[in-house]
Amino acid sequence: MPPAAARDANWIDGLRGCASFVVVTGHLCTAFAPYLHSPAMGEDLPPTLFQYPFLRLVVGGRSAVALFFLVTGYVNSISPIAKSRAGNTDAAFHGIAKSALARSGRLVLPTVIATVFSWLLAQLGGYSMGEHVDATWIRQGWHGRATDPWTAIESLVHAVIETWTVGWDEYDGTQWTLILFLEGAFMVYMTMVATVLVTPFARKAIIWALWVYSWLGGQALKSMNVFFGMFVAELHADFGAEATNYLPMPVPSLMMIVGLFLCGYPQDAAELAGWSRAMSNILLPITPKEADIRRYWDSIGACILLLGIFFSKNARRVLTSPSFNFLGRVSFPVYLLHNQLIKTLMTWMIYLPSAMHPTYDDQGQQKDLERGPPLQFAVAIPVFYYILYRLAHLWVLYIDPLCARLTNWAVKKAMGGASSEKPILIQ
Repeated sequence: MPPAAARDANWIDGLRGCASFVVVTGHLCTAFAPYLHSPAMGEDLPPTLFQYPFLRLVVGGRSAVALFFLVTGYVNSISPIAKSRAGNTDAAFHGIAKSALARSGRLVLPTVIATVFSWLLAQLGGYSMGEHVDATWIRQGWHGRATDPWTAIESLVHAVIETWTVGWDEYDGTQWTLILFLEGAFMVYMTMVATVLVTPFARKAIIWALWVYSWLGGQALKSMNVFFGMFVAELHADFGAEATNYLPMPVPSLMMIVGLFLCGYPQDAAELAGWSRAMSNILLPITPKEADIRRYWDSIGACILLLGIFFSKNARRVLTSPSFNFLGRVSFPVYLLHNQLIKTLMTWMIYLPSAMHPTYDDQGQQKDLERGPPLQFAVAIPVFYYILYRLAHLWVLYIDPLCARLTNWAVKKAMGGASSEKPILIQ
């Protein structure tokens, strides 16, 4: 049986796969159609098709990141909550300790491998075309060759270190979230250590107090979502398999619709549309001064969406289907690899005809390359997605097991040789 098959199908994994897919579409649109981040083309101008609510979720990468933090809170707390409620506190503390030891390996090792891959592409000139494209997002991520081997190695070391210290990787700017995911996981472990011995009611009250504290502190991106994910894990302990029978059928559907609408709050120029202006006016009086209300709407929308899925039998059935199970299995490598492929494969397919005949201004500087026509995009996008998900599948087959073995070995050594109950998979 291939290693990927060891991961059970579950709805939260399917949701993670959807979030990963939306991050990719969001970055593609940011690169080639950044105007979609606004709700209209300009003042007194009508919106284009994908600037309307719901359809604009093609650029919903920010809300997808909020979903990742919700998943972090949910998956890292569900097991200790169950053990705490069963009165098995020793097992709960043991599980938290082992998960805390393994979490860094689960995130750091694959990220280092992805950074090395991006570094190799840069040193081989894979990003060179991006220096001259008209897509600002791609051009900002351009990275040239190092002048000598020592400088190249030094820059790689700095990139690996700074990913986990300042949250920036010069070879892959999309890795800025990973240090926050690590912090979010440890927020869960600390909260669970502090609440393992309390009653379920008290733990819910504490989680909600932390959520309100996060709201007041402007922590809409990470903390609010992590704590709400923990709250949903508490609901799982309350209702179990009966959760999907708890609310009348239209209610979860309505919650998901509302959540998706709120997730569509525009990243830029919210004042250009009446619906987004109204959303701004709602939050401004009840959020901290100078807070990024975009992150608040991302968080609120993602939380309501997660809650609707949690109570919906049909949504869970869809998210546990084979297709969504596959998306979930490959979600992390898709996140790690998509930026490199956008800056190389996608860029080559879109700009290669123009790059073969570059033009120069009067000062001898190369002009921006011109992108291909819509038909060229229609061919390039499916090819891009096929190769991305094919590489991600190979990653799950070969890279993930290696990282899991190294992580399990380190955890076993750190715990004095105690064997793991089962292999720790990358989550």
